[in-house]
Amino acid sequence: MVNNVLLVDDNRATNFIHEKFIAKSGKAKEVNCFMAGQRALEYLEQTNNFPELIFLDINMPTMDAWEFLERYRSIANKEQAKLFLLTTSISPQDEAKKKDFPEVEEMLYKPLDVKIFNHIVTKYFPAPTT
Repeated sequence: MVNNVLLVDDNRATNFIHEKFIAKSGKAKEVNCFMAGQRALEYLEQTNNFPELIFLDINMPTMDAWEFLERYRSIANKEQAKLFLLTTSISPQDEAKKKDFPEVEEMLYKPLDVKIFNHIVTKYFPAPTT
């Protein structure tokens, strides 16, 4: 279970679908969606409930994922977040750029679904053993 998930994608329908799949998984308490990287960065700088998972679309119009990531590096609480890039097609250029950003866990194809989200939560947030 994760407390807070952040979705950053300029496509309203994609955010809506991802939010529904995450809710259906039952593994996230809160989901916040932003259609612009700048607004998401402002949220991250001000929130007291920093997300544990961030899903970031690579290709957005005013601020792409790479510019977002450059600015994300200056945010104080970022160490606790697992960051994933989302794309409809993984290009060799994006794979090469990803290597410059060790804070990115994985690059995934859109759309997310319940199975992929559950896999991520299980892999990166394992349940504590008793």
